Amino acid sequence: MNSELDKKLVEKYPKIFRDRFSNPKETLMCWGFDVGDGWYKIIDSLCGQIQHHIDWAQEKKEKYGQGEGCSQVVAVQVKEKFGGLRFYYDGGDNMIDGMVRMAESWAVNTCEVCGERGELRNDHTWMYTACDNHERKK
Repeated sequence: MNSELDKKLVEKYPKIFRDRFSNPKETLMCWGFDVGDGWYKIIDSLCGQIQHHIDWAQEKKEKYGQGEGCSQVVAVQVKEKFGGLRFYYDGGDNMIDGMVRMAESWAVNTCEVCGERGELRNDHTWMYTACDNHERKK
């Protein structure tokens, strides 16, 4: 992902990406987002939903004494693997697990280059998700 989009995510979700510039011995987020720009909207939407859920669960617990709250999600690694998005993290709850699985499913149908509708492709050396315009030609 380009540095401008990387910076936007880190600034917009400082709690989730608090380890973005940490030591490589502590987190793989130090290497940044190892995905194409086309998945920016998916990651942005996912993080927005995650943070909203965490904040809502904490408010529900603190204000009304209901629920158990939800621990803060901290991203450990965001990358492409076998043509799909992988969002590895610590914290959260079952709801967040579902959100992450949904975003990963969404990415398999979204071109990693441009964000348009895409499909999982295999060029016999690498699996990737791309639209027809960004399919790697042999």
